[in-house]
Amino acid sequence: MKRLIIIAALLLQCMAVIAQDTSNDLKISILTCAQGKEIYAAFGHSAFRVQSQSRRIDKVYNYGTFNYNQPMFVLKFVRGFLDYAVSGYDYKIFCHEYIVEKREVREQTLNLTADQAQAVYDFLEWNALEKNRYYKYNFLEDNCATRIRDVLTNACGENIIYPDTTYSFTLRDAIDERIDDMPWFRFGITLLMGLPVDQKATAMTAMFLPDYVHSTADETKIIKNGQTEPLVKRSGVVVRAEKPVSHKDILTYISPALLLWILCAVWIWFTYKEIKRETYHSGGDRALLFILGLFGILFVVMWFFTEHTVTAWNMNILWAMPTHVVAAWAVKSTKPFWKSYYKVTAIITGAMLIFAPVIPQHYDPAFYPILVMATMRLARIGWRQ
Repeated sequence: MKRLIIIAALLLQCMAVIAQDTSNDLKISILTCAQGKEIYAAFGHSAFRVQSQSRRIDKVYNYGTFNYNQPMFVLKFVRGFLDYAVSGYDYKIFCHEYIVEKREVREQTLNLTADQAQAVYDFLEWNALEKNRYYKYNFLEDNCATRIRDVLTNACGENIIYPDTTYSFTLRDAIDERIDDMPWFRFGITLLMGLPVDQKATAMTAMFLPDYVHSTADETKIIKNGQTEPLVKRSGVVVRAEKPVSHKDILTYISPALLLWILCAVWIWFTYKEIKRETYHSGGDRALLFILGLFGILFVVMWFFTEHTVTAWNMNILWAMPTHVVAAWAVKSTKPFWKSYYKVTAIITGAMLIFAPVIPQHYDPAFYPILVMATMRLARIGWRQ
């Protein structure tokens, strides 16, 4: 009888241990998705995966979802007022999307305590509620990638230790690296982005890009039961792709820099002939100044009338001035005001060209022929007799 009691007690103890183990089998992973073909997927994607066999959970929490059908979608997107949302759904559905798009998905299983994992899961479940799920997207500070960092920080507090690293490259360099084979997109985005992206990247600030969430997680430490351990327990690939997505097409080779340098060479030849023959044709100058003025107005709108922090302090406004829209129609004027205007703006634009290597805001290679043409033609108008 005693033996039966002892065996029964041992069995009950084992069952209690097993039950405790299965109740603490919650796993939290970071999913890092490779670049996609579309512009909105050019920088990749990040998401959380939560697994528990005992609770029959295998969900993805995706902070990159939004509703195309919301009122004034385009206007909200341009102004930075678009609502993004976190969505929790089945892991297999998430993976299927990337299998179809042939985009690799890497997984980093995190080395968290049961309490830390539960805290992450509880926060994600709370955040995915309809009343909590929406947030205002910010390219540098609040997106699908930065939310990974912020959720972990919120759940783990001072127990998570990120690397204190300052890189030799800027945030703009990190952006350009990922769209190097998309010269027209790079040209456009470089035009619009101001000084905020020209600061040196750190391990924390670079985490607005999914690839840096992945690499920084590998270097991050977690304090578990008083011991400092790596945050990432193991890494693997859950969706394989034969080769990375390529953005190369005919426009990759017909770059804006190439076309603009050809146009610049033609205009230099045209200006030489014009001076030699002592003639002046205003049509080209009107078109050039009007286009530059429109860009200047766009820079003002993106700087002062949107919520986008990356488009503030845009020094391109010094050579693409909004006032050029009006000046475009006064190129034949002999009034002293307009003559002074063209001379001063020619000097400013020329200075932007000469001092480009030391100006804190980085230039796309396609900017240089624009600056050459603008300086040359403004000087031609200003000093023309």
